[in-house]
Order: sequence, then structure tokens, then C-alpha cells
Amino acid sequence: MLARPHSVMIDGGACIGCVDCAKVCPTRAIRVRSSKASVNPDLCIDCGSCIRVCRLRAANAVTSSPEDLARFRHTVALPSLTLYAQFGRDVDPAQVNHALTQIGFDTTYDISWMCEMLAGATDAYLSECNGPWPKISVTCPSIVRLIQIRYPDLIDHLVPIESARELAAKLLRKKLSAERGLRPEDVGVFFITPCSAIINSIRDPVGLDQSYLDGAFAIRDVYPMILRTLKDGATSETSESVSRRGILWAMAGGEIAGMRNRNTITVRGVTDVLHVFDHIEAGDLQAVDFIEAYICPDGCVSGQLVVEERYAAQRNLQEIVKRLGAQPEVSEEKVRSLLRDHFFQIEEQIVARPVKPLGRDLRESVARKREIDAILARLPHKDCAACGAPDCATHAEDVVRGDATVDECVFVRLDQLQARTAPEEGTS
Repeated sequence: MLARPHSVMIDGGACIGCVDCAKVCPTRAIRVRSSKASVNPDLCIDCGSCIRVCRLRAANAVTSSPEDLARFRHTVALPSLTLYAQFGRDVDPAQVNHALTQIGFDTTYDISWMCEMLAGATDAYLSECNGPWPKISVTCPSIVRLIQIRYPDLIDHLVPIESARELAAKLLRKKLSAERGLRPEDVGVFFITPCSAIINSIRDPVGLDQSYLDGAFAIRDVYPMILRTLKDGATSETSESVSRRGILWAMAGGEIAGMRNRNTITVRGVTDVLHVFDHIEAGDLQAVDFIEAYICPDGCVSGQLVVEERYAAQRNLQEIVKRLGAQPEVSEEKVRSLLRDHFFQIEEQIVARPVKPLGRDLRESVARKREIDAILARLPHKDCAACGAPDCATHAEDVVRGDATVDECVFVRLDQLQARTAPEEGTS
């Protein structure tokens, strides 16, 4: 079976085996063996936690290249709303979108209005569905992957509404093909992304047979070119309409800010997400209607592939929203009509991606679990990651699976050394 494609890659030449990445991985997908980190593709959710902590940038995201644009007759940039927050408080989204056309894209498309429509669609969906509660947003791809792998019982809690970027790409490809007399495959649609998780959602989508996007460029890679264009004085010829409700989706809390339903919670950051999901799995929080969840600490503005510091980025977005002023809301009737027509609906059912079981059947799995407990009893429970696994429990499981040995634990080796060098009883 082919390994699943991923956007996070480890550069073995740059990696020094410091184990920082192994310790922060929320699905325990990273091991350090022979002083090099490696990623288990069946466990990786492309959250980019390893990218965030790697001091030597050995962990990186695989992004699109300028050569990818040459494959298409017409190219479109779909900027993440986070891109608007990268250039200070006085740069408008219209200027950023115009700059994208100056650095190589033929067209740009703002997805903020689509985000506002999705907020309305989520409201309508929540008012008509019967649970299970709480429902969980699918905006963050790493959250969806995490549930598939670690919390499969929560799959039915996911809201079956497609992302704004995929819906926009789907519409744009059809629209531009008709307007310009092009084949759909001649139109290349690329997302300007703040994180590795979105890149992976394009390479290996969930809920879609194939992404409507053709690739993604990291914000930090296009930032210097856009900044240079802005400094050269390039401005847009028209004032682009941007949704003040939609643009808030770049920040944690922005999705529910555009909803009418207030029986909601925003959860962000790996530790808090795991804490809340553990409680939902245990049957708690059923009185809550909707949870907006992000792997990154402040939502998309704190992705690993951005330039601006996340608190400054939030301030920049808030200033942009103030300048936009009052705006008419998207028609609720129109949104409900589109929802009935299944416009927003995820095309394919989201299914679990179970981790490889310990044994071939229940009897063998139980026996191996006992082996793990016995090995764990010999380990120091320091969770230091010096063995290359993130914690002692994971190391014990690796030993039972045949991927490691007990004495790769430095404390076990010290105990063995002391036992060999200790004087025998009765000798001097």
C-alpha cells in the first residue's frame, strides 16, 4: 500500500536529532533514530508543530514552485485571509490582491464573502440537525485529521460543510473556463497558505476525491515579492469588496463571530484541543452546539508559514475591519437555499483512519498490551525523549512492535551498567 502523501518533510542533512519535534507531535508520529528524525505517515496530521519548534529548519513544508504556474494558461491566486495581516495596519486587502497579479498570477479572488456565507450555512445546519452534540468545525484540516486518527468516535460530530477555499476554487474554475474559453484543466488555482495542514488538504483531501486547488504557496515565500511591489507604489485600480465578518476567520474566534448561534466555544492550540476532545469523547459538553477548533495557538494568523508576529497580525486585521465599516449581511434566504441544494456539502463521507492495531486479533492485542505494561514498568517514566520516542509509553509500544529495544532508554542502560560494575556481595 502506498504511503499517504504529506506536506511536512524532514531534511536529514539538516536534522541533528534534538528530539524537540518528537516531543511536540500531538499524534506521536515522529521518532528519532540514529540521530535523525523520521515521520510515520500513518500518524502525521501535518499540523506543522515540528516546523514551529525546529531550530535548524530541518522540518519544512513542501509547497508549489513558480514552475507549477507554467503548466496552466490562466493562473489564480486565492489568498488566505491571513495574508492581509502581514503588511501592517495601513495596507488594504485590495492592494495585496493587486500585488499578487504583479508577481505572476493572472487573477486573484478574495474568499472573505465565501467565509461569511459559510458562517450562515453553519447556522442553518445547526438549526436543522439533530446532533450528536457538540458539532465541530472542519475549517482547520489538522483538526479533521486528528479526529480521523485519534478520535474516530467524534467523526459524526464534524460539520459536513466544505471549506471556503475549495468552494471558491470550484466556482472559479468553472466561471473562468466559460468566460475565457479555456478547458477547466487549463486554469490553475493556487492557495496562499499560512500552514502546512492546508497544503496537505490539497495533496490528500478529506471529503473530496480530488482537490479543486492545484497547489499552494507559503505566505512567507511570496511575502518578500509582495512587499517589494507594495514599496514600489503599486496600487489597485479598484477598491475590492471584502467582507468584514469573513475576514475575521483568519483569527481564532472569527468563525463563530460571524454566526448567530452563540452557544459556541473556540478552542485553540494542541494542548487545549486534546483536553476538550477528551471531554467530548467522554460524553461531556453535549450542551454546546458548536466548537471552532484550531491546532495553531491563535488560529490561522499563527500558522507556521507566516511572517508577521501573531499578535501584531491580529491587530492589523482588526484595523482593516474598522476601515471596512458597516456592511449588509449575506442573505439568509440565499444561504438556506444553497444549503438545500447541497452547495456547501462535503462531497464524500469522512471516515476514520485507524492506527495499525497491536495484534492480528483481540487476543493478540490484549497479550501485547500486557507486554507493553511490563516493559513500561521497567522504564523511568521521565518522558525525556532521549530514546527517540516522545515518551516512555510510546517507547514501550515501539519495543513490542519490534521497532526499538528496551535498552535504547539511557536510564535502562545506566541500570545495566551499574549492575555489571557493582561488586558482588561478600567481596571487597
